[in-house]
Amino acid sequence: MILSKLPTAIIGLGKTGISIAKYFDKNEVDYHIYDTRSNLIISKKIRNQIGTKKITLGPISIESINDHDNFIVSPGVSLEHNFITKIKSANKNIQTDIDLFDQEKRKNVLCITGSNGKTTVTLLLEHILNSLGKKAKAGGNVGLPALELLETNLEYNILELSSFQLEMTKKISCLASLITNITPDHLDRHKSFENYKYIKHKIFENSEKQILNRSDQNIYKTEKNITFSFGSDKPPNNSSFGIEFSKGLNYVIKGKERILCENEIKLLGRHNLENICASLAIINFLGLDINKALESIKDFNCVEHRMEKFHEKRNVHWINDSKSTNKDSTISAVNALKGNIILILGGRSKTNNYTDLEKVVNKKSVYLILYGECNQLLNKNIKTDNDKIVVKNIDDAVTEAYKVANFLLKKNKDKISILLSPACSSYDMYDSYEERGRHFKSKVIKDYR
Repeated sequence: MILSKLPTAIIGLGKTGISIAKYFDKNEVDYHIYDTRSNLIISKKIRNQIGTKKITLGPISIESINDHDNFIVSPGVSLEHNFITKIKSANKNIQTDIDLFDQEKRKNVLCITGSNGKTTVTLLLEHILNSLGKKAKAGGNVGLPALELLETNLEYNILELSSFQLEMTKKISCLASLITNITPDHLDRHKSFENYKYIKHKIFENSEKQILNRSDQNIYKTEKNITFSFGSDKPPNNSSFGIEFSKGLNYVIKGKERILCENEIKLLGRHNLENICASLAIINFLGLDINKALESIKDFNCVEHRMEKFHEKRNVHWINDSKSTNKDSTISAVNALKGNIILILGGRSKTNNYTDLEKVVNKKSVYLILYGECNQLLNKNIKTDNDKIVVKNIDDAVTEAYKVANFLLKKNKDKISILLSPACSSYDMYDSYEERGRHFKSKVIKDYR
């Protein structure tokens, strides 16, 4: 617990900051909350719960820094921020809500991170464990804030941890940890791919067992003999999982045995079979029933904003994959679909190099609609034989996508998928990928139901 005569500073009045305040209220820890957003509207619920006297909006002064010994920082706050530098220079203690969670010494903590797929693995694991009669909840970067998991006596605490959370977290102890994959992402914050990889690997530091992705060369293999693993290849032993392609279908395999076919599940794409392999590797490590786990996987629906097929009409399938905020995730999305694809790309770009995406687009029947802040960048860097349409926003992208779909239907084209998989962050127009995805869906349902 926090040791100081001075109140603890909570930096950030978002979901994480509020959960920290609730935790401190319960444990009788004095605190004050700071948020640099001067124009932030404080809801009535927050005013009643915390009280405005405990909240300061706007720039954080050096005088305010001197009023505290301990600072609990929300993940959205960059370490490069000027006041964070001042806190460090003053030799103050900086922690996160994950550090506070760790101090509670909960048993059976399962930690998951990765560039892509981490949310699907986290929520799938929660689904499997509950279907097996285990009391489990997901939190952290998805679901509940980590500290709210402490309010219930759980058999398994599942934490999804982003690079933003891991960057400032000093320690997280867990029974098992897993990195789904590592590809370049968030380099505007983390500065280099090497630093980003280092941050992701912090999840292994205090883990009793590392569940390893054999297929990803960016994940360090610290064990000579890997017991529990997953990957896109054939497994090296009967404790590990992989994927096999045979006669037009992909199969999940355990050791040498085929245990699940892609046409038995509701999730789309080979990348989701890898996510299933990752989840099963943890289930196997825990010594739980794999056959019962497979039955629960068959019932698992897609996660919102992740290859979410939400509308279908006249053989046109609308898919919301707003969570794909980098090109590698979009590549997986495009590879998951067959037939004609109308791909909506755009937002705030994280790279100038779209060569890999361009190759995938040109291997399939893909029609591009480019929107947002980087629409011209995408237009310049992705070359295709099909016409590209450049628009301002998602509303225009939906309108144009419908026109292209009608054109293809008149040519008697088979199944058409309209896919929002932006390959870019949402921050040019939206506060989150969730807000972007919800806007996309509401526009489609309103105009084309």
